[in-house]
Amino acid sequence: MWQALHLELEPGGLTVVTVALDTDIEAARPFHDAGRATHPSLVDPSHRLVEEFGITNVPFALWIDETGTIVRPPEVAFVPHPVRPGDPSPEEAQAQMLEQIPPERRSVVEAMMRNTNSGDRSRYVNALRDWAAKGPGSSYALTPEDVIARSRPRPPEAAMAAAEFEIAQYLHRAGHKSDAVAHFKAAQRLDPENWSYPRQAFSLVDESMGNPYGTDLLAEVDRVGVDTFYPPLDI
Repeated sequence: MWQALHLELEPGGLTVVTVALDTDIEAARPFHDAGRATHPSLVDPSHRLVEEFGITNVPFALWIDETGTIVRPPEVAFVPHPVRPGDPSPEEAQAQMLEQIPPERRSVVEAMMRNTNSGDRSRYVNALRDWAAKGPGSSYALTPEDVIARSRPRPPEAAMAAAEFEIAQYLHRAGHKSDAVAHFKAAQRLDPENWSYPRQAFSLVDESMGNPYGTDLLAEVDRVGVDTFYPPLDI
């Protein structure tokens, strides 16, 4: 879908850049290869986008103009998937996905999905098209003051969480997977609404580790608050 947007909008001067947040670079390769991207398709193993821009989940996106100025800070960026003949509709696909989730946890997933703009995912992409066509004249291009106001706060705890996450990744890459767990836990405790941290931590657990966190992503979303996972799109 991002590749299709790139092909559509690049002639007008907009370049789509996709970045996978994954400690294991090879884990992102199948998605890159399947997308056959001609736009810049990168991997951020150190999660610098999280630290520098306040991205807390995927898919998130931000808009940067030709001067290097951010005109929209990171926000949920769902766009329509192309539906081929014979494919289920988005509503049917979501219903099929929910049927495979245990009933006692289904309500959490339904609440998480409410803010994905599933009813009209064209809102985001249409705003992007408007900006590509009109540049600073687009009503969706924000002033620097509005960008700052909408940006995620950076209290000391967020910086400490980033440091703990970096230590955890270093230990995991060095083969000390069990030692990394305490630091992944600390990152989540210090910045509980930053879902990039537990998503990465839980994805790195293998069978030899058992369940070192004693929880999982859905349980944590339910505990912290479903609206923090995919905040409502204000566009």
